[in-house]
Amino acid sequence: MKKVIGMLALVALVGNIANAELLKNFKADGQVDVNAYSYNNADFNKDVNDKKAFTDTRVMINAGFDLNEDVNAVVSVVKNNRQYGTASQSATNGTGILDLIKFEQAYLNLKNVFGIDHKLGRQYYGDKGDMVIYYGPATMPYTSKFTPSVAAIDGWTGWYKFNALNRDWNLNAIIAKETQGAPAGQNDTNITGINAKTNVDRWNLNAYYYQKVDKSAGLADYLDLVGARANWECMFVKNLFIGLEYDMNMGKNHTGDVKHQGYAYKANVDYSMDLAGKLAFSGEYAAQSGDKNTTDKTDKAFQAINTDYRPGIIMGAGFLQAAYTPVAADGIAIYDVGANWTPEKLNKLNIGAKYYNFAADNKKNTYVDTNIGNEVDVMATWTHSANVSVSGYYAMFSPEKKNVGANHDSENMMGAMFNVKF
Repeated sequence: MKKVIGMLALVALVGNIANAELLKNFKADGQVDVNAYSYNNADFNKDVNDKKAFTDTRVMINAGFDLNEDVNAVVSVVKNNRQYGTASQSATNGTGILDLIKFEQAYLNLKNVFGIDHKLGRQYYGDKGDMVIYYGPATMPYTSKFTPSVAAIDGWTGWYKFNALNRDWNLNAIIAKETQGAPAGQNDTNITGINAKTNVDRWNLNAYYYQKVDKSAGLADYLDLVGARANWECMFVKNLFIGLEYDMNMGKNHTGDVKHQGYAYKANVDYSMDLAGKLAFSGEYAAQSGDKNTTDKTDKAFQAINTDYRPGIIMGAGFLQAAYTPVAADGIAIYDVGANWTPEKLNKLNIGAKYYNFAADNKKNTYVDTNIGNEVDVMATWTHSANVSVSGYYAMFSPEKKNVGANHDSENMMGAMFNVKF
């Protein structure tokens, strides 16, 4: 199996398998996700029989090997299109299973060239759940409706570690192309940016700047985003962590000479304690500005580069009807509180619950009332081993009655998720 994966990786990366030495120090890992779920009352009307059920699958395989002592290669194969009950897929060229297997990563890593590690090619970038930028596999079940999505980006990233001011610094930069249009170079979406991290005593500090230039569909949109994060381990209370984030848009959409002036901020707290096991609490408040006047020369709605911030199993996964889902001009304010517990005598089990409240920054665009609704999520996870886990979950979204009119019954969802790593 490893030889087959290795040959596929070589074909994806260099187009041939002539040199067996290219498989030196070959390593492979991956995972299989199966997410079975059903949801009901998406129209908020319990008298309508609209219950739906699906089972999504995703297979991901990552392979790495050395090309020489200075360069290694990474290739990731993903198949994530199939749901249970759909027709079996043949290997027919052009329409079959081979055309549905995607090489989401295929990059070279040049080690310590000018003191920098250079990744060249298609790759994942950013951290899961990030409000600003993330390209990579979505976390299940917090994933796009019906599809356990995976998205990478093509380009160059540089990674540099150094010591200055008696601090260790981690610096990375990106120059990449999100999409290439036609004709090439004229209708593209390009991403550039720089990200710096360091630690000061109990503080983890992070500052970053990104630019997204969108020239697709004839646009000339230059979106700049500058932001900072700080995470603090409290010195007065053991196991208490506090995080803060602020992001600000700048730049201009030259199609209409509209200036970007949106902003977002987030504050979160996490605390854990020993109570017949491990008991943890969390709370978070996040806000993204909206735009009350969409016809003037300023866009006050917050725009991310490529967000992965998706709070709530129903809201965050896109299971609300489009008519009730916030758009950028609405803006949004979210707070949540949660708790989870791992029993001491049953330490493979974790039980957690979260409550969310969603509100619009303004009610001009989509909503009659700024309050959107509330969501309650409950999940239990059994970690059989480091490589096998099973989760069961239930979510209920209760809408604001004024926004949905006569039909305001709660939407609910339940499911089971299986994860196998290898």
